[in-house]
Amino acid sequence: MKKISVVVPCYNAVKYLDKCIASLLQQTIGIENMEIILVDDTSTDDGETRGLIKRYEKQFSDTITAVFLEQNLRQGGARNVGISYATGKYLIFCDADDWLLKETLEHCYEAAEKYEADVVEFLFREVNDHEISVDLERGERNRLIVLDTEEKRKKFLLQTDENLSLGSQKKFYRMSIIKDNQIAFEAHRIFEEPSFTVPVRFYEKRHFFLDEKLYMYFLSPGSTMRSSGWGDRRWDNLFVWTALMEEMDARGAFLKYRAEMEYLFFDWGFGLSLCLPFQKKSILTKEEVMILASLTRKLFPDILQNIYVQQKNNWNCFLCRILEREASDQGITDTDMQKINAFLRRGVK
Repeated sequence: MKKISVVVPCYNAVKYLDKCIASLLQQTIGIENMEIILVDDTSTDDGETRGLIKRYEKQFSDTITAVFLEQNLRQGGARNVGISYATGKYLIFCDADDWLLKETLEHCYEAAEKYEADVVEFLFREVNDHEISVDLERGERNRLIVLDTEEKRKKFLLQTDENLSLGSQKKFYRMSIIKDNQIAFEAHRIFEEPSFTVPVRFYEKRHFFLDEKLYMYFLSPGSTMRSSGWGDRRWDNLFVWTALMEEMDARGAFLKYRAEMEYLFFDWGFGLSLCLPFQKKSILTKEEVMILASLTRKLFPDILQNIYVQQKNNWNCFLCRILEREASDQGITDTDMQKINAFLRRGVK
């Protein structure tokens, strides 16, 4: 068994993949301790990405496994396939246009072993130049979170900040947590990462935050979130969160953590779905807002009585007013829409 499996989904990645692979092959933990699984998600660049992946597999046959999908599954689905090939004790993801600092795997592995952590979470740095040279940045906020009571897990499930995010990339997972609980990403969607990380939070027992910037996140102009094709995926976030709630209910999470699951949907399913069009300089119609609010109330009829929703802050109050207006006899009016649009433009969320 290798110590670490690295899964890299690839789509038309020939421009960036060399940097990513070089960063993995140069890891201080040693390539003998790792396996790299390159998953080509049906690239459409006349075989360039496919050919590059094949060359890497041939050159580093003891370390690199190439997988070629027959249909496009998007990043989440490609990662799922990569996981099915993974044999390491630990798992990490790296997108093909990103890269890891050379110390990343060694530092994560040492932390996971020392603290018996199911997940080691670390920080990332945004970069817009693939030629940039980046040195390790360390902070002093390392901490272990032991999830040995319901109250601790309730708090942990709702923590979403720079240090404890719902993203999947800047984390180092114990493989058994993933495979024993059959945790997978939502395929064919963007905004898929919570479909993986929320179930992980439900099962993990020890979470270590490593205060180091180890992941280099490239701000690619061609990425899904920054490309003109984003409009076709504008409801993917809502689909992901709706499916996630069904899954978490099936996993038994609602028995102890219903309030937390409800609020996650309220904040990230309903709330983020309202915000995303504005981040792309688009706008929501009144009909779309009504549909979002109606679906939220249908899934969680008592959402306005949720203890977290009732916490008075601008964001909660804003979302509550939309739900209340949708449920009223008058519904959401044109005047309401002007206020909603103005609020979202100000970027309160």
